[in-house]
Amino acid sequence: MRLKDIPKRLGYILGAQWTRDLSWTVFTILLARHSQAVLGQIVLALTYGYLIKTIVDVGLNDFLLASFSRNEGRPRSLLGEVSWLKIAVLLPVLVFLWFFTGGQGYSQELRLITLAIAGGFGLDAVCDSFFALCQARGRQDVEMRIRIPSALFGIGFGIACVLVGAPPLVIALYKPIESFFLIIFVLIALRRNPLKGFGLAALHDLLMKMRSGLIFTGMALSAMFYNKINVIFLKRYGGDSDVGGYGVAWETVEGIATLVSGALLGKVIFPMLTRLWKENREAFRQLSGQTARSLWAAALPLIFLICVESDRFLPFVYGQGFSSAVTAQQLLTPCLATAFLHNLAAYAMIGMRRHVLLFFFYLSGLLCNVLCCFWLIPLAPLEGAALSLTITKVWVAILTVSFFQWKVRPMSLSEWGLLIAVGLAGTGLWYVFQGFMAREAAELAGLLPMLALFWYWRPPPPFERDTV
Repeated sequence: MRLKDIPKRLGYILGAQWTRDLSWTVFTILLARHSQAVLGQIVLALTYGYLIKTIVDVGLNDFLLASFSRNEGRPRSLLGEVSWLKIAVLLPVLVFLWFFTGGQGYSQELRLITLAIAGGFGLDAVCDSFFALCQARGRQDVEMRIRIPSALFGIGFGIACVLVGAPPLVIALYKPIESFFLIIFVLIALRRNPLKGFGLAALHDLLMKMRSGLIFTGMALSAMFYNKINVIFLKRYGGDSDVGGYGVAWETVEGIATLVSGALLGKVIFPMLTRLWKENREAFRQLSGQTARSLWAAALPLIFLICVESDRFLPFVYGQGFSSAVTAQQLLTPCLATAFLHNLAAYAMIGMRRHVLLFFFYLSGLLCNVLCCFWLIPLAPLEGAALSLTITKVWVAILTVSFFQWKVRPMSLSEWGLLIAVGLAGTGLWYVFQGFMAREAAELAGLLPMLALFWYWRPPPPFERDTV
């Protein structure tokens, strides 16, 4: 793998990610302007969907990616075994979800909406095993050609339903439709049925692999639960409208964070780090350091802009009914920095095979989040939900980034000092100038030092060399 391949492979991922994100953004804006309560129902269903997807994944996607990257075993057989496992997990989990939502007192319609969207996410989890193989083999172009049309079919259906004023349950069918096309295109790309030939011997092999992959299951479940359970608390103490407000507040932050952590880190950098830790430790440190510097430099101006422009951005895009979500979005902005740096540190720890320690970091984050949800959300539902997540993410990031810095030294003390100085300088300039300058001029003054750092720490020539 050569460093100059990163832009090309990232381009494939971004092509698919941006297509889906653009479609989803249009869908969310239309839905928000249509009904804040219906948006809240969809956001709540999405929360359960992400949890179901994580459970069905059984934490094996990172394990699969690492195994495929190291060329361990027979990839097609492993793909089939894991797909069977995920299908076997999906069915009872959906049954449990149906009874759980009934116990929460949700209406029959909301339970069906949740089941439809969660079922679609479960099918996505089955397909993710194939995409792990694509990423390990550097075939992100195949993944792009599958994800783009699937997203357009599914989310396009949802957009059409909103425009014609369809009932919420019909709108929710966008996700099963997207997942159906995803499965069809994956089977076409494979040119064979990965589930064929599964027997007792394969089951035994799978159980042996699961034993080594259980730690990944624990990590994935802990991380997803501490990312999503605040929405379930918010539904109880705030209702559908507050859930909708949280959804639009989190939409921008999550979109940027997912773009970087999912596309660049998870699907491009992580396979490279896994190889380099085994083959070239110095190259591992160099790639980690450059990625960390570039991500921090990108995070600062993004956090600044969201904080100072949320009061204009949210009402303009989603409507005046979401003015109450401004504070929540501002409270969520630190999650950008933690998502960038924590995910880099977490992927590096997996590549270094320090996943047991990472699992305990995640467990501590889950405990922190549960305590914050019980304490903060009843006091101020919307702001408490945002603050609970931010506190949790900051805590987990402190643990993972500290270990990463101690073990690998990706950034020097002078680089950390420069980063802090630029952040303080930009904030100070904005604070001073806003007293006697136009709002936009003060914001530009605060932004300039951060943009200068971004230019200074932009990806340098090593990304264009063939040395690694």
